Amino acid sequence: MVNIILNAIFKSKMRLSAIERYIDLLPAARDMPNVEENSTDEVRIAAVQREIKPVKRIESYIDMINGFIAEACKQRCRLVVFPEYNFFDLFGFIPGFIFLNNYLNKKAVADKGLTEDKSGENGLDASLFSPVFRAVSASIEDGLRRIFSLLAKKHGIYVYTGSFLVCRDQKLYNAGFLYGPDGRCIGSQFKIHLTDFEEKLGLSRGSSLSVHHLDIGRIAFPICMDATYFETFYAAAEQGAELIILPIANMEEYSLPRAIRGIWGRVQESYVYGIKASLNGWIAGMHFTGKAGIFAPLELTDKKDGVLAISSDYQGNELVICGVDYRKLRECRQQAEYYGDCNPVFEKGYVQKTYR
Repeated sequence: MVNIILNAIFKSKMRLSAIERYIDLLPAARDMPNVEENSTDEVRIAAVQREIKPVKRIESYIDMINGFIAEACKQRCRLVVFPEYNFFDLFGFIPGFIFLNNYLNKKAVADKGLTEDKSGENGLDASLFSPVFRAVSASIEDGLRRIFSLLAKKHGIYVYTGSFLVCRDQKLYNAGFLYGPDGRCIGSQFKIHLTDFEEKLGLSRGSSLSVHHLDIGRIAFPICMDATYFETFYAAAEQGAELIILPIANMEEYSLPRAIRGIWGRVQESYVYGIKASLNGWIAGMHFTGKAGIFAPLELTDKKDGVLAISSDYQGNELVICGVDYRKLRECRQQAEYYGDCNPVFEKGYVQKTYR
């Protein structure tokens, strides 16, 4: 009965006709990038870092998303990337949730033990969330996909949705979608490597990685934990990827050693550009932190530190913007002494023994 009620609430709050009418009234950003004036080798891109803010109306969520996209357009970006779990704000639709959320967050802060040494779970039982996610996943997917499609078309920009939960064949997945300037869905990607918390939620894993050849680059978009393993970026680069999108939502207190264990190292190994969007803040007693950033091989950065641009803090709202130059990346690959080196005999045995 609770699931039926939740499903009805989210369907009512996210009526597609209401979404369409509201977005139709929004002004398009001025000074949108002219595709013909942009070299396919040089592209400006934007990574969103944003704080979770539960909303009671879908219009409030649209305004927040639209604000980032419009600003990216004004800064002449051709791509804007949103973070993992880019839907948590919508739980404000549930009656009483905002009050409960404030209580749980304050309790977690007060109880110091809940925010430390819990593998990011803050002591919460993941199984409590699974029925809720299942009940509302269809309504959320339909609404968010329509929102991002319409906003991408209105502003004439590529938009990566960030990730949210989708249901396929009675299974829940963490998935993200990329929309083009015409509002068309270019592709989707299901998260391949799950966190312990996601496994306890009952999420299922994706089993493939796609690379999309576009006029803004050859792009792949794995999700968060996927960057913990070198094979993900290696596989993307083998398929020709030059820019890898990575949305994150790290449920842990921020520390630099943890922060660089993912995309930064993978970029150095694979000789690709990497763009990371980050979700931060508190929800239901869970604390998320992380910096948005744009990364490149050491040789392509002014300070030789692999960082093209990064947010000023690991919490709060910020739009991180810079340009990437694929011509320089290809030159860098050609000059790299060990780029592309492999040992087929060893790798064949390694793969067979590891995944037998």
